[in-house]
Amino acid sequence: MHSRMTAASAALAIAASGVAHAGNDRLRYELSNAEAEALSLSLNKGSALDLGVQIQFRYMTNSRDDSAGALGDSDTTIGFNVRRAQVELKGDVTEDISGKVVFQFNRSTGNALIRDAFVDWDISEDVTLRIGQFRLPALREEMISSKRQLAFERSATNETYNQDRSHAVQATFGGDTWRTYLAFSDGFNSDNSPFNSAAKADYGFTGRFELKFGEAAWGQFNQFTSFRGANQGLMIGAVAHYENRGDTNPATNPSTDMFLFTGDASFVSDGWNLFGAYIFRNMDGGPGADFDDGGAVLQGGVFVSDQTELYARWDAVYSDSARGATGDDFNTITFGFNHYFTPESHAGKFTLGVGFTLDPTTTSIVRTSDGHNLLVDADDGQFSVTAQMQFMF
Repeated sequence: MHSRMTAASAALAIAASGVAHAGNDRLRYELSNAEAEALSLSLNKGSALDLGVQIQFRYMTNSRDDSAGALGDSDTTIGFNVRRAQVELKGDVTEDISGKVVFQFNRSTGNALIRDAFVDWDISEDVTLRIGQFRLPALREEMISSKRQLAFERSATNETYNQDRSHAVQATFGGDTWRTYLAFSDGFNSDNSPFNSAAKADYGFTGRFELKFGEAAWGQFNQFTSFRGANQGLMIGAVAHYENRGDTNPATNPSTDMFLFTGDASFVSDGWNLFGAYIFRNMDGGPGADFDDGGAVLQGGVFVSDQTELYARWDAVYSDSARGATGDDFNTITFGFNHYFTPESHAGKFTLGVGFTLDPTTTSIVRTSDGHNLLVDADDGQFSVTAQMQFMF
């Protein structure tokens, strides 16, 4: 009973004394020393807890060109979907150490899982150490939050090669015009798994280097969109990643080496933006299993009013012909528009996206998923429409 009363009292105290600060993407609650102690959410007195919620709600239509008749009357799929429902907590440990935890609710089961859980330690003005579970500094599309994408979802190319989250230690350092990321990890897609999981690589190393030109600040490149009135700037990035899996327990046969290299460029200006990237990946699993695959993305957006933005994207997945039945290339075209409820804010946004595939999915290594409205199709000409409402508070 006492513990319940303590929790209830803490919740009431937050509701009564939390002071909302104006901001685009979150509500900020200042906790008193007593409240922080009751909730065990802070280690130092007088610290602040940032609470944020992201919801993406969609209506999706997908139509596949079923020339073989395998789908019968089921070649069209429609319905609603909660693509993302996330809760984010951030707070300070000391003046130099801060932490962040993000929970996401699975769109199929509703179960909560950890997306991000890390601590940042600002060792100096130019050096930051990050420890925990987070995205590795590899594909730039994946590094940009889902809150601030240009289209309703990242490209099919990104979904095929992306790093997702990993358990890692990362150092970031640089200056006004350049910065470098160096990470030591359990490899791509190793989140939410124990240290002896077969999903983990034995080890992984990632290095990313970025150069910035123009008047745009680093913060402008935390999104693809460039609102009207923004400064102009160009950022160029280059990445090298290597990981090995299968040589330690639990061992697999054959063991596999993966090399990934990517280059990207982002341009922002007064009301318009451009982004391009090329990806190369080598997967070496021994004789007969050594494949060189690649991909490319090119997208751009322009504001036609202070709150309405048009966008278009082409992306491709290049499969190694040595893969045989899945050795063909895959291309997608996407276009649409964003309407921002408040100028220069992603907190309330409507996005409409239309996608069209130029190739079958079954003859390449492209990743299909309901998440980016690309379903398995033995023919080209898959057509999709996605309408999304995003709210953050």
